[in-house]
Amino acid sequence: MKTKFLLLNFFLLSIFCVAQPSLAGRAKIAAIIREIKTFEQREFPADTFVLAHPLGSFTEADMLRRYQFYTGAKAKLKSIDTGKLVLDDLINLDLLRYIVQEQITSYDYKEYLNPILSDEGFHTAIAGRSSKKFSTKKDAETYLRFLKDIPHYIDQNLVLMRTGLQLGISQPKVILKGYESTYEQHIVLLPHKSVFFNPFNTKPFAISDADWQLLVASARAAIDAAVIPAFKKIKTFFDEEYLPKTRTSLGASHFPNGRAFYEEKVKHYTTTNLSSEQVYQIGLQEVDRIQKEMVNVMEEVKFDGDLKAFIAYLRSDPKFYPPTQEQLLKEASFIAKKADGMLPSLFGKLPRQPYGVEAVPEYLAPSYTAGRYSGASIKSKTAGHYWVNTYNLKSRSLYTLESLTLHEAVPGHHLQIALAQELADLPEFRRDLYINAFGEGWGLYSEYLGYEMGFYKDPYSRFGRLTYEMWRACRLVIDVGIHTKDWTREQAVDYLASHTALSLHEVNTEINRYISWPGQALAYKIGELKIKELRKRAEEKLQGKFDVRAFHDMVLGQGTVTLSVLEKMVERWIEGELKK
Repeated sequence: MKTKFLLLNFFLLSIFCVAQPSLAGRAKIAAIIREIKTFEQREFPADTFVLAHPLGSFTEADMLRRYQFYTGAKAKLKSIDTGKLVLDDLINLDLLRYIVQEQITSYDYKEYLNPILSDEGFHTAIAGRSSKKFSTKKDAETYLRFLKDIPHYIDQNLVLMRTGLQLGISQPKVILKGYESTYEQHIVLLPHKSVFFNPFNTKPFAISDADWQLLVASARAAIDAAVIPAFKKIKTFFDEEYLPKTRTSLGASHFPNGRAFYEEKVKHYTTTNLSSEQVYQIGLQEVDRIQKEMVNVMEEVKFDGDLKAFIAYLRSDPKFYPPTQEQLLKEASFIAKKADGMLPSLFGKLPRQPYGVEAVPEYLAPSYTAGRYSGASIKSKTAGHYWVNTYNLKSRSLYTLESLTLHEAVPGHHLQIALAQELADLPEFRRDLYINAFGEGWGLYSEYLGYEMGFYKDPYSRFGRLTYEMWRACRLVIDVGIHTKDWTREQAVDYLASHTALSLHEVNTEINRYISWPGQALAYKIGELKIKELRKRAEEKLQGKFDVRAFHDMVLGQGTVTLSVLEKMVERWIEGELKK
């Protein structure tokens, strides 16, 4: 009996010793999550009434303070022993390290000195607030404080951009043709014509007539005295300082420490240890594979000519383009609703949050991509939205619309992002987290799922699907080519135009995007390839036990994750399914 008692004690002690490091590690992770949340709430509080400047503060001193905090957080995360952590804790740790490293890298390479892209920037982000709807008087007063803070916010960002110019950290002049549309449209003669006045066009029921009149008058005054002059200042800055002095080189390798910076971007956006050259070679292989499939479809429709001639035909025949903006939106809405009805065959869990189909806002449309998902908080009073660009209808091909819709709406971004917000068992920071390799990889995988959902019946739509896949494969070649191999803009345009049936307008806006946003374009194809690889592995190991609905629910069941974490999740799921 004594021997048995001693053995039992030894057994319980061994369990305790194994469990303790796991519990200790979990406690440390939880503490760091709280520290980061507290810090970020102090830096960017939800209730901006507590701030002198509701748009926040963006000086170099602010950036240094944030950098120092995240550097300290990184050291704490590094000290955690991962050996005894369970997978759920390892996921939290991996994602925290990803978030913290992004902040540190951004500071190390002074990304904050370059707060614009080819189609948007710090100033377009604030215009997005004009879609806000008021419910109370306080809502309107909060918005008025935001309007009055715009000059301060713009002044701070212009200071950063001036420093960036001096250090050679800026956007190339060649991609900024037409960029004036992002700020000149806000320089209006009458305040009520400003997009910033939009929330005051409809009086909320809960606000009295007398209060509403005062609020509307205050809005006119704020737009006239603060908003319009601030955007005039942006125009003067771009006309007289930025455009005359910005760089003529294209690639990120021309930044200070540019090659190292780009390799960091490759790792960040792919969440892998792939080098830029490895990504480039993957791109070449994918381009070759997809081109053969495109030729097969061309031969199926018995086109008399080569691939170049077929692409020219698709770009020029009016039957492939919508005659009106309304028709484009109706067609996109029909495809989206059709996809909604097919989701239960591929997913066991669907989100509660609905989504709508809308045109890309006019203030963004001229240089914006063909479509994008605009999400909304599950706590808000608005739905998510699938934005469709109705600008320049001759560039909006109908044969790519099925792919675009499946990517941006369902089963793509809306499904994935809305579901993530509903994962109440996850830490709050993970419900709103977005990692490009996972999110954009899922979006491209969703285009592929169109086959299983019954789309692409028309061969031209199937060619459109291949065009979209080719587009993402070309990105691997073009992005690396621009940022490490000194490709010219013309070289990049020619490569994308000759390999896809994207309209030339889209080709040009896309190339500008890759130049201005190093590395982000790599996420789509790398992420999609990994999801396809993991699904194939699961199908081969599980055979008749493989359930595609369960697989998809598992992939989306932890929110957004890195690709290495996703692989661990799939392996654990396969093991569990085999034991059933």
